[in-house]
Amino acid sequence: MSRINVLSIDGGGIRGIIPAVILAEIEQRVGRALYQVFDLIAGTSTGGIIALGIGTSANSGQPYNPADLLRMYEENGPAIFEKSFLTPLRALFGPKYSPAALERTLEKFFGVNDLSSALTPLLISSYDLATQLPYFFKSHKIAQNPAFNVKVRDAARATSAAPTFFPPFRLIADRKTHALVDGGIFVNNPAMAAYAEARNLYPDASQFLILSVGTGDRNDRITYRKAKAWGLLGWALQITPVMMDSVSEAVDYELNAVLGASAPHQHFRLQPTLTIASPEMDDTSPENIENLKQQAKMFLQDNQSTMTNLCTEIAQGRGATVPGIGLTSAAKQSAQAASKPN
Repeated sequence: MSRINVLSIDGGGIRGIIPAVILAEIEQRVGRALYQVFDLIAGTSTGGIIALGIGTSANSGQPYNPADLLRMYEENGPAIFEKSFLTPLRALFGPKYSPAALERTLEKFFGVNDLSSALTPLLISSYDLATQLPYFFKSHKIAQNPAFNVKVRDAARATSAAPTFFPPFRLIADRKTHALVDGGIFVNNPAMAAYAEARNLYPDASQFLILSVGTGDRNDRITYRKAKAWGLLGWALQITPVMMDSVSEAVDYELNAVLGASAPHQHFRLQPTLTIASPEMDDTSPENIENLKQQAKMFLQDNQSTMTNLCTEIAQGRGATVPGIGLTSAAKQSAQAASKPN
């Protein structure tokens, strides 16, 4: 078995614009749809939405490309995170935002498509408050157990239910009721979970390449003087970004220690530092949306060598096939055409 390629995409709300721009560049350089070059695609929160977009046939029998998802953020982000003078008051007593605009957007983009339409194995993270356990949507388990099959839009809604921002998502599956929230509370960077899943899914593989794409490293610092007097309210305002960022950085450290950056195992972490864009997950001002795009483009410009090396490595495509991962007729034809020699 040749090397297994794994793509992991962080959570981060509207900052999902950053991985959308980076992945669009990778797709253009490689010249193939991303599901054709990755043996597993994992995502959390906004990264989960991107993973579902590029990894299922929800776009009229084809996957979305990253540029489509970038437009989704640009056109729908302001409505999803719509603010008014009542928003700060609402956030004190309940979720900061109504899920209505988010759910409309997910329904528009994913329609009635099922997770069984996955074009490559997908791992989408969530957390079940009812059982106090991680909850993963795994498309590659559906063939053996139909209970794993859900609507794509439901998986997207569950993975993006960020605590304090949106209410949990109620999912009834396998005769159980689940209260699902954003997987970012334990795997905002799902790369280590993706690596573990890939090891189980491809037990004969001896080589792995992990590409982990972030939504921007917050450049703000919380000083001792600022935090020492925080009580319940002070921490409530900061706990979500602190928790999600710390989880992402811990995974980055762990994968570097386990895999390193040289063959047979390689770990590429593409994570811009936020210098011109806001670190906030819900800043959808026109200025910040443009700054997020520019932040990603600056990162790509500053890391040309890394991007060239990465795209050269993954251009050969997937290293394995998984029984039960179905392709629509149109997607089959696309894959067959892409695999033919020039």
